[in-house]
Amino acid sequence: MNIKHSVPANRSMLRRFVTVATLGAAMLGVVSASADGGGKGSGNFALTTIAGVGDGYTGKLDVKGDGKFSVKEEGGNLVFTSSVADGELNMKDGRQKHTVGDDSKLGLKKGQKVTLTVEKSKLTFPEAGKEASGSVPGKIKMLGKEQGVTVKYTVKEDGGKYVIKSASFEFDYTKHVADGKKVCLMLVCVRPSVTINITGGTIEVKK
Repeated sequence: MNIKHSVPANRSMLRRFVTVATLGAAMLGVVSASADGGGKGSGNFALTTIAGVGDGYTGKLDVKGDGKFSVKEEGGNLVFTSSVADGELNMKDGRQKHTVGDDSKLGLKKGQKVTLTVEKSKLTFPEAGKEASGSVPGKIKMLGKEQGVTVKYTVKEDGGKYVIKSASFEFDYTKHVADGKKVCLMLVCVRPSVTINITGGTIEVKK
């Protein structure tokens, strides 16, 4: 009699354990999603600087690139990520391999990403159908090193989403490279100051 009932009892106990564990995991997932806010987004950006000879960059050459990024909300921050060394940054005028690739003068080789982190609470989100502009401190991380930047932006609310009408910031690439020096090819060097302009993007996030 005891043997006949022990198996169902054990199975019943196992079922209860599995049910409780499953509910616990589901609740943890909901709490985690609520904590991060579930924010997401994507967009495009343009990169510009110049190159030339000497401190005055004589014979100025425009250095331009186009890229794309994704956005994710993490711990109260919005993190903008671009997999620059895996096809998400395309340089103009044949400078691709010198910027990202096996011959990168910056060290941006396959697998390398660049991130921009902005504290969500410092952003101004507009009301429905309206625009808001401002500036916010952020941190750009490249090649394992960070530097502070100031991001100027204008966003518009559109159907529950925030459209980035414009956003820009500047950073110094020499603060990330191993030797801290300008990238040069023969006598022609690239100016350290690089401007990033977001040319289009949409963010889904709760205020």
